[in-house]
Amino acid sequence: MWAARCTANHSSEEHLSGHIFARNSSSKISAPPPGILSRTVTPAIIEELKAVVGAKNVSCNDMDKILYSHDLAPLPKEAGVAFKNLPDVIVRPETVAQISGVMAIAYKHGIAVTPRGNASWGLGGCMPTAAGIVLDMSSKMNEVVEINKENLYVKVQAGCTWKKLLDACMAEGYIIGSYPSSFPSGTIGAWISTNGMGIGSYKYGSAKDNILNSEVVVDNGDIIVTGFDDVGAYGMPYNLNQFFSGAEGTLAMLGTVTFRIYPMGEVRCLAYEFDTLKAMNEPIQDVVNEASVRPLHIAWSDYMHFENQRRAACHAPDVTNLWLVTVQGDEAHNDKEEAVIDAIAEKSGGRKVAKEIAEHEWDERCYEFRARKLGVGEIPAEVIVPTHDWGTFTDDCYKGFDVMRMEPGGVIGVMVDRSTALFMPYYFKDDEMITGMLSFGFNFYLGDVAAEYGGRTTGFGVFFAWNLDNIHNAATVGKMRELKTVLDSHDVVNPGHVVCGTTRFGIDLTKGIMGLGSTMMQTIKKLMPKDRAFAYNLKRFRYNDLEDMKVLDRVHTLGDGTQ
Repeated sequence: MWAARCTANHSSEEHLSGHIFARNSSSKISAPPPGILSRTVTPAIIEELKAVVGAKNVSCNDMDKILYSHDLAPLPKEAGVAFKNLPDVIVRPETVAQISGVMAIAYKHGIAVTPRGNASWGLGGCMPTAAGIVLDMSSKMNEVVEINKENLYVKVQAGCTWKKLLDACMAEGYIIGSYPSSFPSGTIGAWISTNGMGIGSYKYGSAKDNILNSEVVVDNGDIIVTGFDDVGAYGMPYNLNQFFSGAEGTLAMLGTVTFRIYPMGEVRCLAYEFDTLKAMNEPIQDVVNEASVRPLHIAWSDYMHFENQRRAACHAPDVTNLWLVTVQGDEAHNDKEEAVIDAIAEKSGGRKVAKEIAEHEWDERCYEFRARKLGVGEIPAEVIVPTHDWGTFTDDCYKGFDVMRMEPGGVIGVMVDRSTALFMPYYFKDDEMITGMLSFGFNFYLGDVAAEYGGRTTGFGVFFAWNLDNIHNAATVGKMRELKTVLDSHDVVNPGHVVCGTTRFGIDLTKGIMGLGSTMMQTIKKLMPKDRAFAYNLKRFRYNDLEDMKVLDRVHTLGDGTQ
């Protein structure tokens, strides 16, 4: 069983003998006899899929397969040697019932199904590891279904972007509790599946904390309704609303979600400049311990962040280290919170900046890495640490840049809640050379440092699945892997993710293997020359000229000879 192994290639009889969840009597596909799972997509199976979702929603196009074989992770082409990351077929469902039909087919034949939103993550979360079917949720299942003002909820399809959902709610005078900084492209199902923390989490909790109900499709195609649209899931024996959050699509396919919504009032942005990033430590500690203040969002950006944006010809305010605090409520409530925050910042040497700068940074909250326009890799090392260690950890970020010989982009981050801080120090790297992969040694390095404080890296996907063994004890990890086996007896629901990354050769990316790889990568990176990709690309590309040419080009009229 998976308590001992991270992959499941056993016979269906062996798995089903330990299946403790009773199947719905209406299940569409009965368990096949042992040993007949083909795990192969055949022309006949393609026809079955077309019968469920329609021929127009099934693609075997070679270019589509390449596009759907990865997420934003800057992987070299050699990754295809280690993983079966090229899918056999892409399926674009339009309804939860169609997802159910696809899963029933996959279950019957033992074919891997990998759910995919807009692929805006970078850990291989939607990268296939065993070929099979990619379930494209964002193409067709991307609508806001209902905004209910009486019971204060919104129902949305899992492939909808957070921006589309937020815009729809704000147009009616409401906000959703929290959403990712990638909200223009990030999808509902993907962020819930990572148990996301982001904008609004400080005040309203993470993604899972705002779920009232959802429709999920499990391995054999059964549709499970996890809660209730009209009331909270209080007094229930099991809270299934939160059960699938953080599983990264390895337990079920998310179809629709019902969220709480909140009256919006006024969203007011405040910003304060400090001489050093570490000087923000005292006001951050004061705010999290202030009972009368609970901002919607707290974020920070250091001087390098703004300097590098200007170097890349991006518009950036003329500030050094900026503390952004966003409050939300009615005007009188915001006035009181602003007065308290002003006093806290001033006491620690903070200088309040113009309202226009604060609003600019709030408007740009989803474009933290806009210096990437220079044509260079720009990668964050995302870690969470206890709030009380915030000041000390800022020193560790800068030390890490030096020790690992990085080309730093900046140190940015957000407060997740009163006790948890999310740091995202980022760096520039060369995406054109395979040696650029060594830069990921910084992510491993900072994850190790965060662990010393009781923190950890965020997300697992394929490439960091081995961290499961680092953040939990053996008994906990064993039970998680056993749970995966029980709930996915044919190993079809996003296999090779979270519980253990798996290569095409059946080699599991275990804690021992990846720990050794992490150490080697860090050691080699420390011996390499310091990264200079940003400075190099600055000489190669003339973006100021390009922007000027784009402006001039807008006055051209086709057909009059001015082209």
